[in-house]
Amino acid sequence: MTRSRLARRRVLTAALGTGVLALGGPALAACTTGASAPPGPDPLEPVAARAEEDAVLADAVAAAHPDLAPWATALAADRRQHATALRAELRRVRPTPPNTTSPTAAAPVDVRADDLGAARTSLVDAVHSAQEQAAAPVGGAPGHRAALLASIVACCASHEAVLP
Repeated sequence: MTRSRLARRRVLTAALGTGVLALGGPALAACTTGASAPPGPDPLEPVAARAEEDAVLADAVAAAHPDLAPWATALAADRRQHATALRAELRRVRPTPPNTTSPTAAAPVDVRADDLGAARTSLVDAVHSAQEQAAAPVGGAPGHRAALLASIVACCASHEAVLP
């Protein structure tokens, strides 16, 4: 009798395991990162490009205006981190970019060394515009993307508030 009980247990365990895999497999597959990317351009692409451009601008301002260098350097570092996080999310969704051309480097920024006010205004305008651009897709974005964009919005707002 012990032998038949053991055999039945094995059969039931195997059947239950197969059933769980059959029913749970499709549900687990939906959780993988290999899901197909949505068609069309990704709304994070221009936000990432803008972050890279802002970092270049902030570096140029820091080099040309020592009085603004501490704030501009901090802004450049944060905007680089934004670009890195956004590019990582873009790669997660589309491991292979839709176009095969490599991104071009941002054009050098001409910041006049004799106009501190214009340099400050260019930084303020850049972070304000970046804040608006990152806020625009938040409402329609999945939770993790909305959180990423919201953190960029908050960071840009704080930089705008503390720029001298």
